[in-house]
Amino acid sequence: MGKQSDSTMLADRHTYSNPLFDPKALAKFVAADDDLKFADHSEEAIWLFPNGQLVQPKQKDDEQRTTYHYVIKYYFKYVGLKQVPGIEQSDKHTFNNLVTKGVGVVNLIPETWSALKGDQQDLTKTQRNFLLSQRYKIYSYVKNHTITSEYLTKIGAN
Repeated sequence: MGKQSDSTMLADRHTYSNPLFDPKALAKFVAADDDLKFADHSEEAIWLFPNGQLVQPKQKDDEQRTTYHYVIKYYFKYVGLKQVPGIEQSDKHTFNNLVTKGVGVVNLIPETWSALKGDQQDLTKTQRNFLLSQRYKIYSYVKNHTITSEYLTKIGAN
C-alpha cells in the first residue's frame, strides 16, 4: 500500500468535523509568521480556531485588517495543501469553504463583536462557549461543502 499524503489523511477523517485542523500545524504557522501571535483575549483577535486558540496580528493596524484575514492561506502548507494560496486568489468562495468547513476557523471582527462562519460549519463546544461568553453575534458568510479527498482533488488543493 502506498503512502498517503498528509492532506488525504486529514480529509479522510470523516468523524472529525474540521478535517484540515491540526494544532501542531497551527503552532508552526503562527511561529513562522512574523506578523501573527497567539492572543489571550479577543479584543484584537482575528481568528478563533476549533480548540479555542485565538490569533491576532502583532501590530494593530485597522487599515490592514482585511489583509491579515487572508494570511490564513499560508496555514494550509503546514497540512500539505500547498496549492491553497492560488485558490485564494482565483476563487474566494472555495477558499473560504476550506477555512470554515475544512479548518473550522471563525473570523472575528472585535470592533463590531461579529463572528463570521460557514453556513454548515460545526462550531466546537469551545468555540460556542467563547462566542456566547464574549457576546459575539454570529453570521454565516459562505456556503459550505463537505471536505473530502475527492473535493480537495477537484478544486486542485492537493
